[in-house]
Amino acid sequence: MGVHFKPGGAFPFLRPPADELRDTHIDLEAIWGRAVAEIRNRLCETISLARRFRLLERFLLSRVYRPMQHHGAVVMALANLASARSQMTRELASEACLSEKRFIDVFRSEVGLNPRLINRICRFQRVLALIHRTAAPDWAQLALNHGYYDQSHLIRDFAAFSGFGPADYIRRLSDLRKRGLGAKFNHLPGT
Repeated sequence: MGVHFKPGGAFPFLRPPADELRDTHIDLEAIWGRAVAEIRNRLCETISLARRFRLLERFLLSRVYRPMQHHGAVVMALANLASARSQMTRELASEACLSEKRFIDVFRSEVGLNPRLINRICRFQRVLALIHRTAAPDWAQLALNHGYYDQSHLIRDFAAFSGFGPADYIRRLSDLRKRGLGAKFNHLPGT
């Protein structure tokens, strides 16, 4: 059993600002102490799935260190960035009535990444979603439709986020499907 937070979703459960944990691998016990081992044991001993969810929910709620509600600027920005309406950081800051620097600081503290990177990730995820539904995507059109400067810009982001190019990704996905397997969205298809 595990918890997968949406962007910015872990913020209330962390004592340090989210950006202090960026690009690190930290044991959960370092954040929440011995209670992690205790809840793990209780979850393993509990047979009922419904009871496991209740146990985990209660545990998480006991670890809320900040208000569950994000700063209004972060709520607005995450909604805009998740939609097909990508925006420049300065536009988001202006819409939030904050200076660009203050906006970036607030966003990074709650989400862990800066808005520009989240924008790139969301755009890449929208492209991935289309690729999973299309047998032979038109890369140039995909790039144009999703705000990339050109096809090579899309390919660079693709390699940065997945570790391989779009054609290789399609080949791997196709190979999995031929074997009757699939790749979950936002998971990389292995060889």
